[in-house]
Amino acid sequence: QTGKSAPIGEMPDAGDAAKNRFVQELWPHAEAAGAELGVDPRTLIAHAALETGWGRHLPQGENGRPSHNYFGIKATAWNGASVEAGTTEFAGGVAHEHTARFRAYGSPGESFRDYVALIRDNPRYAGAKGTGADTASFARALQAGGYATDPDYAAKLARVASVLKFTPAAPISGNLET
Repeated sequence: QTGKSAPIGEMPDAGDAAKNRFVQELWPHAEAAGAELGVDPRTLIAHAALETGWGRHLPQGENGRPSHNYFGIKATAWNGASVEAGTTEFAGGVAHEHTARFRAYGSPGESFRDYVALIRDNPRYAGAKGTGADTASFARALQAGGYATDPDYAAKLARVASVLKFTPAAPISGNLET
C-alpha cells in the first residue's frame, strides 16, 4: 500500500489541520520506511513529529531552504549537504542549548531513505528493527542506542505516538501536542 496518503479531513482546530497535513505529506515515505524496518509507519510519523514539532521546526539553511531533516540526524562524518541549527542536548540530565550541523536533504523521501539506512545499518539500533506497532520498544531501542541525549526521549516518542490513533482512512484528532 505504499504511496497511499493519509487523508487530511476537515478539522476544527488549525493546529490539528496542520498536523494532518504533516501526516499526509509524510505518510507514503513512512509506509515505505516502515515496511523496510519492520516498524509501524505511525511510529515513524511520531518520530518525525517529535523531532520537528510537527514540521514547524525543521532545520533551515541560511537561505531559508528547508533541510527536510525530519529525524534530527546530525552531520557527523557526513559528506553531503548540511545546515547549522540550534539544538538541546542533555549531559548529566541537564539540558544545554548549542548549535550543531544537521544533514540536509532535497526532499522528504531522501530524509526517510537516509533514516532507514541509519537504523538498518547501525548495530546500535538493531533492537529498533522489527518492533512493529510496539512504539515503546522502538523508542527504548533508539534511546539505548544513543539516538538522543534526552533521558525522557523514549517516553516522549511513545507519548506522541499514542495520539496517532488513526488509520489511512481517518484523520488524526485529539490532543496532538508534543
